Amino acid sequence: MTAGPRRGATVAAALLLGASPLWASWRHVVVPEAAELLRRSLDPSAASYEGLMRVEVFAGEIASAKQVSVRFQKPGRYRREVLDASGRPEQIAVSNGRQEWIYDRGRNKVWQGEPADPEIKRLAPDDEFDLMMENYAVSASTADPVAARACWRLELRARADGRLQRRLWVDRKTALTLASEDYRPQGGLAWSARFEKLSFPRRQKKSLFTFAPPPGAVVAKRFSADYLALEDAKAAAGIEPRTPDWLPPGYVFESLDILPRGGSRIIHYRFSDGVNVLSLFQCPVKVKLDFGAAAAQTVRLAGGEGTLAWTQEGQALGWEKGHSRFLLVGPLSGETLKTVAESVR
Repeated sequence: MTAGPRRGATVAAALLLGASPLWASWRHVVVPEAAELLRRSLDPSAASYEGLMRVEVFAGEIASAKQVSVRFQKPGRYRREVLDASGRPEQIAVSNGRQEWIYDRGRNKVWQGEPADPEIKRLAPDDEFDLMMENYAVSASTADPVAARACWRLELRARADGRLQRRLWVDRKTALTLASEDYRPQGGLAWSARFEKLSFPRRQKKSLFTFAPPPGAVVAKRFSADYLALEDAKAAAGIEPRTPDWLPPGYVFESLDILPRGGSRIIHYRFSDGVNVLSLFQCPVKVKLDFGAAAAQTVRLAGGEGTLAWTQEGQALGWEKGHSRFLLVGPLSGETLKTVAESVR
């Protein structure tokens, strides 16, 4: 969402300035250096924790909110439960550090596989951080507590136009991100997440980080991402890769992987500016791509038509060209997505 010991963030001093009670004490808080605090917040947590979060997603005029129960046990075990209105888990993601289980109660289906490993992406974490610093200016300030924890607030603004992209509330003691907000290019919130309750227990049951499928549940093997170079995509997918000739300023190729779908293969390209990710999916025209889009509309593209819609990850633009179907998803304007799409030759 780069490790090493770093200085603490807060300095307080009390000075007696004479006998008058008006000047009995003085306290000064030193805000930490913003880039260093941001880097610390991106590191895996050095402390185990558990809490309850509120997550809100804004897709156009449609907004939804969920409570999510979160548990983390260092070095890499986690359990996340998306709760329904009654407080029952409707979706569960669990990892013991070696295996990951994703359970959907409504479908009574479990996907099992290896947890994602960001270290194997072709854009290394340090390079991704440098890209972020190249495209975004970061500032730090004091903030009101979140979940009864003292924190700092970080703001990331695009260097090109000063547009606010992201706010983070970072725990002063652990550098854990306590709350975050992402903003759309046109303004307005895209999504937000905030801890409502948070604790740092010394012990957690190991059984919390394993999962046994419920009776009757369908268990499927989940495909593990294998990040490839562009020149390897054709042999792995069986189709000719088509990538954009134009990307929004600041975006670079981040990674590529192949996803199986109904006996065919989908190429998933990722482009990043260090904060946002633009995804391009390419597959044979016979494969249907359904990403939960809403409020679809037909738009004109050079040489044809496309379908523009909202998803939780941003706007989605789908079209067909030659023998391939394409889907472009990202937190960008519809006009920008159209420009990217029209540059795919």
